[in-house]
Amino acid sequence: MWRDLEEWEPMADYEFPEVPALEKAFRDAYRALQGLAMPDTYVSEDDAPRVWELISQFPSMVDRADRAVAAQLGPPVSWQAPREEGSWELVVSGVDLDNDAFGFGDLELDDSAFEGPEGRWHGSALDRAARAYSREARWDFAPGESGIWLLMLAPVSAVGGDEGPWGYSGHLTGFVILHDRDEDGVYESVAHIWTAAAWRRRGIARRLLAEAKQRFTYTGVERPYTADGAALLEATADPTATDGDATESARAKSGRRHTGSVTSMVRRSAW
Repeated sequence: MWRDLEEWEPMADYEFPEVPALEKAFRDAYRALQGLAMPDTYVSEDDAPRVWELISQFPSMVDRADRAVAAQLGPPVSWQAPREEGSWELVVSGVDLDNDAFGFGDLELDDSAFEGPEGRWHGSALDRAARAYSREARWDFAPGESGIWLLMLAPVSAVGGDEGPWGYSGHLTGFVILHDRDEDGVYESVAHIWTAAAWRRRGIARRLLAEAKQRFTYTGVERPYTADGAALLEATADPTATDGDATESARAKSGRRHTGSVTSMVRRSAW
């Protein structure tokens, strides 16, 4: 076999092919993404005369651009709910990850809220929001797949018919996470509070805290606080703050799963 290979004609001079239309499209996209994806991290377009040098950086740039969207607007999320007549508004929902209660009232979050591309928690809408929160607050760990999450959803599109629920798409703009720290079945502790940057100063965190107080009568907001978290709690004049963790950006601890049954409490009233 090797003798046959040696008898082959030598290859023509190696030269990487040029595709002008492809190169222009990638260079345009590269310039657009640089503004979202930490421009100082990537090579300048002027320093990359060959298009394949830019193409190789696209997966990382797209990932960072996606992080920027999650931080500013909240990660994309989908859900099913009855048809909304008239103008849309922000929607409060929730999920009990300790007891696998994913549908509250008439609103049910799609699987993408809890499962990423590989069918696991990583990459899900909740995980992406948690990571945006932990990056901004500079905590070591993002909140994980546990606790009760109260969510604020912003619809941007919907599709449906005359009968049955409609499918909505939008952004997860904020969350409050509660834990049952003493495992007595009562979720007494607010562990994390976050609102996407572009949605702040609209009362989202206050609304979610009010929902938490009404539904679970929490007794404490855990420390330590970020500056935004401390300002939020001072503005809401919440006298129940205790040692632990909060913020419109708060501390991220990876909590273990709790088994206290609060499903009936959550489901008692519609979201």
